[in-house]
Amino acid sequence: MSMLDSHHHTIFYPEEQETLSLATAKREADVYLRSLPSAILVPHAAYQFSLEALHRSFSVAGHLQPSLIVFLGPLHQEVLEADAPSFLFTSSMEGISIAGVEHRFATTLIKELTILHAPFFVQQDSYLEEEPALELTLPMIHSYFGNVPVLPILASSCTREQIQTYHTLLESVVRQEKDVLFIVSANANALLPSPQAEDDARTFVSRLQTGAGLLENRREERISSCNSSSLEALRKLTVLSGNWTVGGYFDKQGEQPEIKEHNDMKEKHVWHISAYQGDTNA
Repeated sequence: MSMLDSHHHTIFYPEEQETLSLATAKREADVYLRSLPSAILVPHAAYQFSLEALHRSFSVAGHLQPSLIVFLGPLHQEVLEADAPSFLFTSSMEGISIAGVEHRFATTLIKELTILHAPFFVQQDSYLEEEPALELTLPMIHSYFGNVPVLPILASSCTREQIQTYHTLLESVVRQEKDVLFIVSANANALLPSPQAEDDARTFVSRLQTGAGLLENRREERISSCNSSSLEALRKLTVLSGNWTVGGYFDKQGEQPEIKEHNDMKEKHVWHISAYQGDTNA
């Protein structure tokens, strides 16, 4: 198989297979999603900061048996002018090898979608190699769902017209695969000092909970999460409610009962949240 190599081990997650397996070992949840399509929101950061939030989201989905997982991730680097007008990127390879485990991509579907949604959705592995969010999430996907194929999509910041194109792509996925789990990788705010970090995180959470749009700034509110485009495209899917349920708030000290401002305004920080949408047993 032609596989991508991992590039972000040791920085974001353990390199050794045994240590990685222990870190990502499946956990149970009190509330769990019980039907598909569903969606979970997970953070991207080194495991020392994000692991508990990752498990909180994944455990809620742990009883599901998806036939396809769609990973919607951010693109932290600029899109090269040579790649325009493309703004959604996936892999041309069969998967990626991480700590001796091969994570399989949905290659047939990827080929179909790149034809259907050209020139905006393309197979360009350089973007996947640079972006750690997918790579750190794949071991969690494997732990909870085994060898279910993954459709990775990385999105740059999108205009309203591009959001509609992105949404159309996701609609075409749902038409082909009913039992799909969407995994959105997004932090609640950009790396910012207090109180701006908390203000941005609260605005982000509030809009997720009410199903409100993430693109516009209102009443001096601001969204600084790096993957608003993916969330906005997903919000428009009629098979999902659009309203997220928050399962936990996390900062560098661990889980917090709420988003509270840090006293040290000189230090920048990021808030992570666990969230999900779909039918549950609750």
